[in-house]
This record gives sequence, C-alpha cells and structure tokens, in this order.
Amino acid sequence: MSFLAYFHLLFFGAFIPYASWRTKKRVANGAPPFRAHLRSTLINLAIFGAFSIIVARVEWIRLFPARLPSLESIGAGVIVLALMILYMRPRWRRAVEKRTHILRMFTPRDARERAQWIAVSTLAGISEEITWRGVQFALLQRLLHNALLAAAICALSFALGHILQGWRSAIVVFVFASGFQLLAWLAGSLYVAMAVHLTYDIVAGLAYGKLERELTPQ
Repeated sequence: MSFLAYFHLLFFGAFIPYASWRTKKRVANGAPPFRAHLRSTLINLAIFGAFSIIVARVEWIRLFPARLPSLESIGAGVIVLALMILYMRPRWRRAVEKRTHILRMFTPRDARERAQWIAVSTLAGISEEITWRGVQFALLQRLLHNALLAAAICALSFALGHILQGWRSAIVVFVFASGFQLLAWLAGSLYVAMAVHLTYDIVAGLAYGKLERELTPQ
C-alpha cells in the first residue's frame, strides 16, 4: 500500500478518535456556538471526504459501482433505519430533559439552523461512509486479510471518533456503524448505508430541536 494509505489508516483510526476525546475535554464546561460548530464540521467533512476519495483512486478502491442496490438491500436499509429511530426516540427525549450543554451542538433552533443541520448531516452521511465503510475498511481488509476484524476496527474507530457525545453514545455508535457495514455488504456498495446514515442524522437533529421547543417553558 502507498504512504497515503497508511496515513489514512493512522489519521482516521487513531488521530480522529484522539482529537474527539480532546474536544470532549475542552467543551466540558461550555459548548461552542451551534452555527460555528456546524461550519467547522462542514469544512472538516468536505476535506476528509475529498482525501478519502483521493486515497481510493490511488489504491484502486471502487467506491461508486454503476449497479444499483437490490430491493432486498434497500428493504434492509429501511428496517435498520426504523430500528435506529425507534431505539433512540426515548433517549433523545431524556437527553433534552437533562439539558446538557453539549446537546446544543446538535440542536437546531430555527429555520436557518435546521437548513444548516440538514446540509451537514447529508455531507456526514456521504463523507463518513466513504471514509470508514469504504476506504478505511478496504485498506484494513488488505492489511489484515480478515473482513470481520477490519469491520470491527472500523466500527470501533468510528465510535471513538464520536466520543465527544459520551461513552454511552459511543457504544451506540459502534452498533450503528456495524449496521452500516452490514448494509454495505448486502448492497455491494455504499449507497444504502449513506442514505440510512444521512437520514438518521437529519432526523436526530430535527427531533432534538422539536423536543426542545416542546419541553421548554414558554
């Protein structure tokens, strides 16, 4: 593998989880403004996605096959999305009721912020699937010659990359990431996993905003 491939493995497998942990400590006493957080996230996602696409081209990793996903894989995606939302709905409410300051980073409060959230969620679903389920998984599989181990490591690094949200959330993210990997296997491409991922992120943020409006005294 090329130098870029090894750099990709180290950057997303080790540095991103470390950076997320450092950010968690830094925002322990106060979260950054919502719009500033989304702007920086949007830039990072665009850079990460572009870098992953470059590595994929260098390493001959095919990210976007011409064939469409099967109806079975699309159905599996609908089921996975429904299960994720059903599991998280009561947890979203409890999180809003606790009113933790970090939740402000994920709660759009007006039309402009909702539009920004949808844009970031869409890019996250595309960029993160390209990076972890596409390039990172393919590189680890080449290195380890074990698809299950590669998938587990990808899910773990992805979960730790979201440690900003807390350890319990990271465990849930690990399970979700494993589900995204399963969808990628079933579909033979990233399309279904991308659609489920970005839809879930959009729904989660809009749900936080709706719950905050409902639970905040007028």
